[in-house]
Amino acid sequence: MINFEPPLLIVAPLADDFALTQVPWCDAARTNISVNRAKFKNLEMAEVIVDAMPFRLSRLTAAEARRKLTAETSELSFCDLPSSAEFVIGVVPGDNLTSARHIPEVNRRLLLLGKWIGESLTATGAAWMPSRRLVNFSTFHHAVVQYLAGGPFPTLLRTSVSEVRNGHFVTTGLHYFTGQEVRLTTPESYDLAAVSKHLLRIIDNITTHGKIIRPARSEGLVQGETLTYTPSDNLAHVEVGIANDAFNSDRVKIQ
Repeated sequence: MINFEPPLLIVAPLADDFALTQVPWCDAARTNISVNRAKFKNLEMAEVIVDAMPFRLSRLTAAEARRKLTAETSELSFCDLPSSAEFVIGVVPGDNLTSARHIPEVNRRLLLLGKWIGESLTATGAAWMPSRRLVNFSTFHHAVVQYLAGGPFPTLLRTSVSEVRNGHFVTTGLHYFTGQEVRLTTPESYDLAAVSKHLLRIIDNITTHGKIIRPARSEGLVQGETLTYTPSDNLAHVEVGIANDAFNSDRVKIQ
């Protein structure tokens, strides 16, 4: 079995003897989920199928979850750590979906399953581990509902941004979808609002079209602004720079 840590954790009050195969699914989920009761017998794990896609559920105690969340979530957390009366359910794509976890159809089913688990168990929180974000469940629910309704990629939930030094920003979480993080350098005159707008556009481009594999240039958000993209040798990150000059070079499509 592939050992892949759950990217999504759902925090909920559960009884000590709660079994993952006995989730009291909400009405929306009940007709759309099947549980493989023959797999993971006698383990605190279960396999559920959503639209023919398998996902693995696992259960952590409050103590286990607190250790994990304390070690892996950052100061960008917006929710209390699980209490002693709560457990955490981890959700991860099934083994045969591991290499396809970045595909929108798989990604949407993963979030939908997390939403249904939370609704069924009156969840209090949710954590997206690749971005090290822990939020209350209502925040997670709102972001997922918007995304599933055709809204934008839930950037603020699934990526984190840190300013490592003045004017230099790095993302955390994009690697889950593209295998690549962004390192953005901005002019001194750019305030945080301008930085956020640029990052949202850059993240949307990368999650839509995939990692940037060669040096590229594109028009910016304002007249005369140029964005340059320089991927690292191993493609693990891409350096993005912003210049306020005329855009006279040949345009290169980012893909």
